[in-house]
Amino acid sequence: MDQTRPPHQPGAAQAVSDYVHAVRTRWTDPIAPPGFVPDWADRPAPHTYYPQTERLPLPLHTVSATTPRGGYDMPLLGSFLQLSAGVLSRRWEIDRSPDRARTETVTGARWGRGTPSGGGAYPLELYLAAGPSAPVPAGIHHYASGLHALEQVASGDPVPRVRSALHTPTDGQDGGFLLCVLRFWKSAYKYNNFAYHLMLHDLGAFLGSWDLLCREHGTEGDPRLDFDDAALSRLVGQEPGEGGVLAVLPLPWAEHGAGARGQGPLAAAPPREPGPARPVRLSPYGRSRRTREFPMVTAVHRATSTTGGGGPCSLAEPPEAVAVGSVAAEVLPLPALTPAPADRTRPAPLADSLARRVSANGRFNGVRPVELSALGELLAAAAQGRPPEVFRGSTRIRLAAHRVTGLAPGVYDYLPGRHALAPVPVDVPNLDERVYALSNYSVGQAAVTLVPHWHPERTVARAGPRAYRYAAVAAGASAQRIQVAATGAGLASGIVLGFQGPVLEAALGLDADGRHALLCVFLGHRQEGEARLDDRLY
Repeated sequence: MDQTRPPHQPGAAQAVSDYVHAVRTRWTDPIAPPGFVPDWADRPAPHTYYPQTERLPLPLHTVSATTPRGGYDMPLLGSFLQLSAGVLSRRWEIDRSPDRARTETVTGARWGRGTPSGGGAYPLELYLAAGPSAPVPAGIHHYASGLHALEQVASGDPVPRVRSALHTPTDGQDGGFLLCVLRFWKSAYKYNNFAYHLMLHDLGAFLGSWDLLCREHGTEGDPRLDFDDAALSRLVGQEPGEGGVLAVLPLPWAEHGAGARGQGPLAAAPPREPGPARPVRLSPYGRSRRTREFPMVTAVHRATSTTGGGGPCSLAEPPEAVAVGSVAAEVLPLPALTPAPADRTRPAPLADSLARRVSANGRFNGVRPVELSALGELLAAAAQGRPPEVFRGSTRIRLAAHRVTGLAPGVYDYLPGRHALAPVPVDVPNLDERVYALSNYSVGQAAVTLVPHWHPERTVARAGPRAYRYAAVAAGASAQRIQVAATGAGLASGIVLGFQGPVLEAALGLDADGRHALLCVFLGHRQEGEARLDDRLY
């Protein structure tokens, strides 16, 4: 179990290496500032909003939502935003999570969302950069997730400025973009220097939800992860220590039709020449009276904001035959995937899975095995993210199978190009509290543990310091795709990042090649009988 610091690397690459090492060894070498204790009474609000703005209420999701020809309209955008980042239910439950003691009364119930967030912090904010062809006035509009509405926070046409900041072409895209912004304090108030690692996975989980919705409706969904950070952060009014734009989603608009502009004062405004873009100058309501910066968060964000290296196209490792450490002669093909049903008249299964998605939090059966065909479907779902150069190039998946029908207990690599498993020649690991010591999961009850992993040194050498973002985002998106697919298959799942990296990597044989675990997804069947209420809002 090697916990030595990686060799020296210059500049930004070294800052990334230092942060990755600190995150990996934080259980033995604490990452928090000395004496840090979260101020729970001064924690930030779960939903950010701008008090002194006009709001455009967005259409709620309906099972009859259709895809307009040519791109998005307001009903489709409202559906996507609600299902991926909005409020979907009011939840009350009793489980083993120590953070949820206050939710054991009905008055302490939480609002459920389709995309998870580390610690329920939800630091991701969405800003619509709308051009003249958009069905809303040109400008920058903040998505108020708690109100399911757009708030115009700046005027003018921001699309040329966004397009010029991107390092990849957008094929003449002039309709608009969705800017994905991380507001650091919303996670750091609780997780201090560890927050950046969590927030990148939060961003990935959101992009995983968005990609699933795009595939369901046949709309464009390739996120742009390579751009001029400073230019876009200035556009949304973010100071470098506060947060920044970390992903951009193109939004081509459909032809304006009846009702396409939605309702409210903003929608009623007559179209006019937008003029040049203005940056956001307004301040949102955040509830916290005092905030602070955390030096490691600031340093790694600055380091990953650099654009050196080969970018996403340089992520790919040598062609996949069998992952390092696997036994080539024993590749095990997984059962053929079940084709998606052509019948679209039934209620949307994806929307239902997003609404029902919930972390298992210690409620695994511990005895009942998972079917091999179901495991194969989940692994295939994990590997389908976009853009493919990020999802196929930066991370791989290794799994520890304990109770899978038709599969011997052991450690396996998933080979997405062949939809097969390759056994790894290590002993069947006894995953227990040495890997994950928090009380909300008993690791041994999970039937399968899935671990997206990467090689920091090689990946950063190929693609530059920004590669850390790519890898974490890819892992977060894969985990969300697994969890949504598991929900649809009637399985329980849980995503955790609070594990002991060196212990887990040694147990799975990842340390033999210097690969690091990014997160864990526990998978199994739910316990019979539970105390919970899930009051759906649609």
